[in-house]
Amino acid sequence: MKKVLFAVTAAALMTSCAVSKTVLTPEGEKIKVVNKKPHKRCRAVISVVGENDEGVMDLAINHARNQAGKKGADTLYVTDEVSQGSMWRVHATGYICKK
Repeated sequence: MKKVLFAVTAAALMTSCAVSKTVLTPEGEKIKVVNKKPHKRCRAVISVVGENDEGVMDLAINHARNQAGKKGADTLYVTDEVSQGSMWRVHATGYICKK
């Protein structure tokens, strides 16, 4: 019985860790993703690498948004998207553009 309980607990922890990386946080939801480098009035605050190993680039962007949101950014400029098999990596810079 202890082994079953341990296995269920371990599986739940692994699942929650895997999901939490790509599910948007409240800070990540506020991030605007742009395709052009933000104007000079914006200030870069962080370089991030968003990752997803399920083959979904949008989830890698979510991961990047979450990281940028933790540093107070409001805009994310994606500079590179890299696919390696089922792994997606998104290189981006978080900016503060709103006053």
